[in-house]
Amino acid sequence: MKKILCVAICMLMCVTTGVVAGTETQDANPDQQILVQNTIQNRDMWDLQFNYPVGVDTGSLYLGGCGFDGTYFYAPEWNSATIYRFDTDGTYLDSFTISGVSSLRDLAYDGTYFYGGNAAGLFLWQMDFTNHTLVSTITLPVAARSCAYDADNDGFWVNVWSTDLILYSRAGVELNRITAPESLYGSEWDGWTQIEGYEGPFLWVFTGTSTGVDGIVKAYDIPTKALTTTSHNVAQELGAGIAGGLFSTELFETGTFTLGGICQGSTNDYMFGYELCTTNAPPETPGAPTGPASGTIGVSYSFSATTTDPEGENVAYMFDWGDGTFSDWTAYVASGAAGSASHSYPLPGDYVIKAKAKDINGGESDWSDGHTITILDAPLPKVEWIKGGLFKVSASVTNMGGVAATNVPWTISLAGGAFIGKETTGTIASIDPGVRETIKSKFILGFGATVITVTFGDDTKTQDAQILLFFIKI
Repeated sequence: MKKILCVAICMLMCVTTGVVAGTETQDANPDQQILVQNTIQNRDMWDLQFNYPVGVDTGSLYLGGCGFDGTYFYAPEWNSATIYRFDTDGTYLDSFTISGVSSLRDLAYDGTYFYGGNAAGLFLWQMDFTNHTLVSTITLPVAARSCAYDADNDGFWVNVWSTDLILYSRAGVELNRITAPESLYGSEWDGWTQIEGYEGPFLWVFTGTSTGVDGIVKAYDIPTKALTTTSHNVAQELGAGIAGGLFSTELFETGTFTLGGICQGSTNDYMFGYELCTTNAPPETPGAPTGPASGTIGVSYSFSATTTDPEGENVAYMFDWGDGTFSDWTAYVASGAAGSASHSYPLPGDYVIKAKAKDINGGESDWSDGHTITILDAPLPKVEWIKGGLFKVSASVTNMGGVAATNVPWTISLAGGAFIGKETTGTIASIDPGVRETIKSKFILGFGATVITVTFGDDTKTQDAQILLFFIKI
């Protein structure tokens, strides 16, 4: 489940007025009193993104539900078969009907199809709003006025007014339940937002179904089934009205997660949208790293990985070397460009190398499939120590590899101070794994500071020293 931090401290207010005309309301209960806590509002969370007068534009005061597919907004009439369509700027475009569908209330969207019920039948309609067709009917044991698609469970939360909010699978099997909710009209599942003190995901509900300025969105924490302290009084901010349908989307404004809905007013049903949080889609999982399939111990090999970021952001890469160690993050490169890192192995064996990516906003991909490299034993010449003394310099060399080293060249050289014996070279014909040998310089004579450098194969060691005629002091 994708989540981005949105620490929410929200304003909860309660103001009552009379039931408005032309809206679908729950029968008022004079004994019922909605209690709402007043808190401080965080405008970062509740920034208003749009407020469209869809009732005025269509001439309808019967718009109970709403939805958005990334291209168009939709608002069905709850007392007819008409479904109105709007552009992203709220411009009314046209209307249509779907054969076999009428009196839709709240809508849900799974990224392909819209879903909804008529608040009386024991079903949800699955609808193609592009082709204006009824795709299928999902049979339920209860009626559905509110309807929310749960992406974690590929199911639907439904209820009618204050009946239990129940999550059903597409086969009509009950998966979860929130008992005795406050009376609500629309609901919407939210896998993005984080609310301090709660685990999430959340189920937003639009409450206030029988008064004029109690159109309040509230959030249930699904794991604990608790009503959180986070809510927002839409009707008090944007205009008198009661609760309608809800929807959410990442597609209205790049980088934001939007909670929207319909508020049913006395002279205008308006469609609104609030920013709940910023969003960041992580990079796609990289393909298996590329690099050599075999090598030897002690040699550094380079590996590369490539991926893209859905938002085109720059990415960095980390490599799991398969030996219990990991690379640092590489420098950021453009989306689609490769990132590389190098590694050497001290022991022979088969190692599975994986990579993952991170974008500039911290979103991380999963680990990639693995690339296997087979590391073989090899000679590993090593200079262990350097000693001075009378007339000569000596050094201990060894083969730390797993196989014998043959014809290994060595050099002892002195930079400065020496008049005689500045450089001595030689070759060790063969040295088995773990064996140590001592190499010695030629006769040295000189005076002053010097730097002794010993090489054995590819390994080098240096040592500061003083030459006192024929004595080399280290």
